Amino acid sequence: MNAKLERNNRLMKQAGVASVMVAFTLIVMKAITFFITGSVAILSSLFDSTQDLITSGVNMVAIHHATEPADKEHRFGHGKAQGIGSLIQAVIIAIASVFLMVESVRRFCHPEPLKQVSLGLGITVVAIILTFFLIRFQTHVIGETKSLSIAADRAHYTGDIMMNVGVIVSLICSYYLKWEWVDSVFGVGVSLYLFVVVYQILRESCNMLMDKEMPEDFRNSIHAIVHAFPEVTQIHDLKTRQSGSHAFVQFSVHLDDTLTLRQAHDITDKIEDRIKEQFPDTEIIIHPEPERKTQ
Repeated sequence: MNAKLERNNRLMKQAGVASVMVAFTLIVMKAITFFITGSVAILSSLFDSTQDLITSGVNMVAIHHATEPADKEHRFGHGKAQGIGSLIQAVIIAIASVFLMVESVRRFCHPEPLKQVSLGLGITVVAIILTFFLIRFQTHVIGETKSLSIAADRAHYTGDIMMNVGVIVSLICSYYLKWEWVDSVFGVGVSLYLFVVVYQILRESCNMLMDKEMPEDFRNSIHAIVHAFPEVTQIHDLKTRQSGSHAFVQFSVHLDDTLTLRQAHDITDKIEDRIKEQFPDTEIIIHPEPERKTQ
């Protein structure tokens, strides 16, 4: 395993641990605050942090398996464990969204007075600060590793920032302005947002598990690298896919049929090295085909 891959694996594991620690801390803080204030907005945030802890735990397991090297039974590695982990996250978030929607509607029909709102406001500000620093670290890890699991984790922690700002607005409106309906409406809004997050995670996870082609700019870069070699007359049958932080690329190149096997092999090795310079975490298969030059 090369040094960059080892570093990426270490970063993903650190991000997984960090998200679990932050989620657990937020759960304790918000649970205490909810029982004191009785705010459905705080409940929304608490429930979201609870599913954050569950999904982050699933994430850690997925990352652990995804970063294991290829073995005899998994020749292409374990990268798709991240896709499976993201699917589990989507299911958990969907369940949380339904529960929150039901509770918000119930509170709208049967409002309850809020208490100790200043405590709720203070705890929410602390939650925003903790989440902000976690997202900054996750963004750094995603930039280095292109991890789908960390990206999925960051998506709902980013939503937490928006949610906690909304909690502050909701508490102020419900308690100080006496607009009690705002607390419940906020919960409905959060549940709808979570449904959007579920859709995004499901889409990305299915794309990975179904071996969707890499983006067009990635494919164009492969074409450009290959065509930079004068010995190559054409490239065809380019196939790409993503598995965790790894990309898999295979294609055929046409070479002069007068070249020796050694010469053809050396050319394909150089092409492979050039691709890996630009895309380090890439497994490449190149099939050389003979092409007779016209006289």
